[in-house]
Amino acid sequence: MTTILILSCGTRNKLVRFFKETFHSLPGGGRVIVTDCSPWAPALYEADAFYLVPPMKDPGYEDRILEICMREQVNALLPLFEDELDLLAQNRKKFEEKGITAIVSDAESVAICRDKYGFFSLLQKNGLPVLYTSASLEEFDSDYAEGKIAFPVFVKPVRGCGSVGISRVDNRELLGVLCRYSKEPLLIQQYADGEEFGADIYVDLISKKPVAIFTKKKVRMRAGETEKSISVKDPALFEVIEKTVSALSLAGPIDMDIFRIDGNYYISEINPRFGGGYPHAWHCNVRFPELIAKNLLGEENEPQIGAYEADMCMMKYSDEIVRKL
Repeated sequence: MTTILILSCGTRNKLVRFFKETFHSLPGGGRVIVTDCSPWAPALYEADAFYLVPPMKDPGYEDRILEICMREQVNALLPLFEDELDLLAQNRKKFEEKGITAIVSDAESVAICRDKYGFFSLLQKNGLPVLYTSASLEEFDSDYAEGKIAFPVFVKPVRGCGSVGISRVDNRELLGVLCRYSKEPLLIQQYADGEEFGADIYVDLISKKPVAIFTKKKVRMRAGETEKSISVKDPALFEVIEKTVSALSLAGPIDMDIFRIDGNYYISEINPRFGGGYPHAWHCNVRFPELIAKNLLGEENEPQIGAYEADMCMMKYSDEIVRKL
């Protein structure tokens, strides 16, 4: 039996269902176990079994996860939350020594993806199309004087996620105030005045190559997640994505944000985990849980980039679970 443990499941009910559908149909069967630090996480109640665990920053958290893995004979760990990516990437060997696969990119790549200026610098160094970014107000002033960047701009936390703390700024006065009083370091990025796209990418755990890419045009966002989108297929976009992925040492599910400005694609950022808009890909038959399961059974996945239908629309809506706790 193949068992996967999904960490910090939160509201990812659909994702848990996708894994259950996949793992229950495996030869010998499979189980999907989840954790969260709150009993109010609705996805807990979708799984075959669940555990309440301490907050991730608790010193006993890692030991608790390992204890659950041993008790449930877990084959693989899947993190969904940014800080857990760091934790698992840095402690991969501890789990691998117990025969547990950590489905996460290597520690250096996770760190680069989280450090938005480091990410910009890496892509720029490799000649990849990326939105111009200044690391500080002082650097912005110099870049602005040289014509490298202009208003309007985006300001965002260097290690932010989920669109938290992002603001459009149209003048130097407001930019100075935001940078001066921010509780955490901000970077300043050229405003992307164009169409926004998202990509769900699967990098095979065995071959280390991207074997599936699903791209969609974002129609509407809510709380940092794609709420409405339409599937697109563009060989030029696939090429940009593959070149970008090759510049990093990534593994498993990857979420990428891209803008198209004046007909050209620019990479905005990468989240080395399942993206919130992944259900769109699943319903278009781009099924990452099946690719993960095949890898866990020791099989390499064949490339299936662009193997889906274009112009398929996703429209998210709210749902609920009602149960006695």
